[in-house]
Amino acid sequence: MKFKNLAIFYLILDALLIAITSAYGAVELLNSQIAFICSNLILFASYLGYKNRVKNRSINYELSDKELEIFEDEENENNQNIKDDKNSIKFRKIDILGAFKPLRLISYLILIVAFFALLRAGIFEPISFLMGLALMPLGVFCTGVFYARK
Repeated sequence: MKFKNLAIFYLILDALLIAITSAYGAVELLNSQIAFICSNLILFASYLGYKNRVKNRSINYELSDKELEIFEDEENENNQNIKDDKNSIKFRKIDILGAFKPLRLISYLILIVAFFALLRAGIFEPISFLMGLALMPLGVFCTGVFYARK
């Protein structure tokens, strides 16, 4: 999905969220919009982090001997050996570092600060806050289902 189409899709979802939560009041609207903005910041930071990680790994990546054997022996009659080779490739510690990118951590920090700011001001509404947070994963699910059909 193109970024422009995705942005339009999330703007439509946000317009629906605004219409629903504004019917209940200004505090609910504020809670849902803060949560929605924070969840989209997290999504954008995760996207940028993983995009840069894939770009860097694809430029500097060299196949190991076992990985070369797997790709060269695609037409091997013994499929069990291929499965054993795939299972023997170890998980690298560097792969877990994607969760600790600075922009992503800052986005989560903004979410936590926003939550405590609403709580401290006495205007925190959990249902509308959760509605704003849930809209991003719901949008990802809907786009996944929509593009899986194509």
